[in-house]
Amino acid sequence: VPRPRNAFILFRCDFVRQKKVPEDVENDHRNISRIAGRIWREMSDIEKSPWVEMAEKEKTLHHQAYPGYRY
Repeated sequence: VPRPRNAFILFRCDFVRQKKVPEDVENDHRNISRIAGRIWREMSDIEKSPWVEMAEKEKTLHHQAYPGYRY
């Protein structure tokens, strides 16, 4: 059973999906994660809030689908 994604992972998925870093500039996902992490750390709590809310919803749905799951 996969764990629910946290706010940063959801942000990173969105970051990659929107192609914030074009493939011709960087296509190594390790470096893309580093770039996304740097941006995430510089964001305010208000800027992070959409992903925090999505993570909470995903966590709630995960708990409903797998009530006894522990990680």
